[in-house]
Amino acid sequence: MEPVIKQYNGRIPACGCFCGGCPSYKNSCPGAEINSKRCEKCTKFHICCKDKNITHCYECQEFPCKKLKVFSKSWLKYGQDFIENQNLIKKIGEKKFKEYWNNKK
Repeated sequence: MEPVIKQYNGRIPACGCFCGGCPSYKNSCPGAEINSKRCEKCTKFHICCKDKNITHCYECQEFPCKKLKVFSKSWLKYGQDFIENQNLIKKIGEKKFKEYWNNKK
């Protein structure tokens, strides 16, 4: 079964999740843009990136680290590979990354 992709134009969190492809989006989570307090408490990725003065994991010298590899595997069932997402953000930027995912519907 193909994952449902919903329109999302907000902030892309440090982990590289496209919130519109998250099963919780719009049900229990309004996305990283509005739910920034939740994302900013994320010790795995947000705080790690903040401590390194970077925005996304791909900017880190350790990319892809073990934490991201494990976390990414758990999201494959939702149709997202966060390592691929990170590489795509690096290649085309956040704006085009959102356009890419929003057009996947």
